[in-house]
Amino acid sequence: MGQSVVFCIPEEIKIKILARTSKRDIDVSDVLCWAISDTWVDILRSMPLWATQGQRFERQSEIWAGARTKNGLVISQVQASKFLESESQSLEDRYRPYPTAKSSSFVPFPQHKNNNLIMQHCQEFGHLEFNSATLQEEQERELSPEIEDERQVQKPAPTQAAKHHLDDDVMKFVSTGVPVKGSKAYMPAFEGLRNTSAATNFDLSQFHNDLLITADFACTVDTCSALFISDAFQRPVQWILTSIGEVASTSNTVEYMMIISPFEAHCIMPEVRKSDSVTLHLYSPRINLGHGSLDALDLYTVPERTVTRILPRNLVLQLNLFAGQLYFGSFEEYVEVCGFLNLAWKKAENGCIVAADGFILTDEIRKGISGSVSRFKDSPINFLKALMMKIRRNCEGIDKTHMGKMLNGILLEPSDFIA
Repeated sequence: MGQSVVFCIPEEIKIKILARTSKRDIDVSDVLCWAISDTWVDILRSMPLWATQGQRFERQSEIWAGARTKNGLVISQVQASKFLESESQSLEDRYRPYPTAKSSSFVPFPQHKNNNLIMQHCQEFGHLEFNSATLQEEQERELSPEIEDERQVQKPAPTQAAKHHLDDDVMKFVSTGVPVKGSKAYMPAFEGLRNTSAATNFDLSQFHNDLLITADFACTVDTCSALFISDAFQRPVQWILTSIGEVASTSNTVEYMMIISPFEAHCIMPEVRKSDSVTLHLYSPRINLGHGSLDALDLYTVPERTVTRILPRNLVLQLNLFAGQLYFGSFEEYVEVCGFLNLAWKKAENGCIVAADGFILTDEIRKGISGSVSRFKDSPINFLKALMMKIRRNCEGIDKTHMGKMLNGILLEPSDFIA
């Protein structure tokens, strides 16, 4: 029975072989020729390191021989210090120019029988680069310990999932378009973050209470512990209910906005399709500059409306902040967000006092910079950093995003929003 050999090579190696042979097609001889020549190049590159290691071995062997006595192995401090080598090159050694002859010729080792053999073997390869940067870096890698950073995410302890429940007050909101006052079926959106680490030292009541979330959306695990931290159990924002208010209302402006869970969206879908007031929207925060914003809530709506409804900007801003949106659509939107959070979006003027994080401290100047009086009396920066990075982004960095720059006190310019 005969045997056959198949050479499987990646596209990169194929390009190298074709460049070496100047052919259109590759045969077995070309593959073997490339393998032999590439092996020769690798050996030529490794010879200086091999010679240096051999010389080091011979030098250290002499030190060990001098430390052996009749009473055994005795190493003095002076002898031990001879084993030490420089872990890295100094600036002078690394960047001082060498003559061309010195850098390309063989560097002789101390006269020794085995060293002479090493020299003779190296001279068979012609001119070797004993002072090349590659050799020095290779030796430094051998002497210096390599530090490897591996990110390890600490997973939360196993917890019993909460049972889904569709409250009657949610169905009333779908049928009437108006939330039931005092209902426990929904709450202000940012109040749902009260048991997170982000809200530990911040008063969440400073946020507006216009944007609502349902209890089924907020509650994802079944726990009664007062010390429970829900950072790892926050549900992402996906389904939004909007309402123009009373069913008989002729206004086209959205009055109420409620975030619901996927379970609730599935259950109320038949009723929403028949509703004249309430509309169900699909939403996702903008976390990639290459993707468009979905805060217009026009990607997917149930039912389809012949006339586009008007979304109040204060509801849209709250939705984007709560969901963890990282990019603004325009410079004007950036100014709106700064005004909402009471942050400076331009250099302070007329005696305005601004903290290091960008929070405006002077009450009488707040309206002049932000455009409207903000509800925030304390800086929300630390709260939003924890919300955006720790809760919404699972500790991923956001420094290069619009939101990350704003939270780091960097003033954005109109040029930052040019596509």
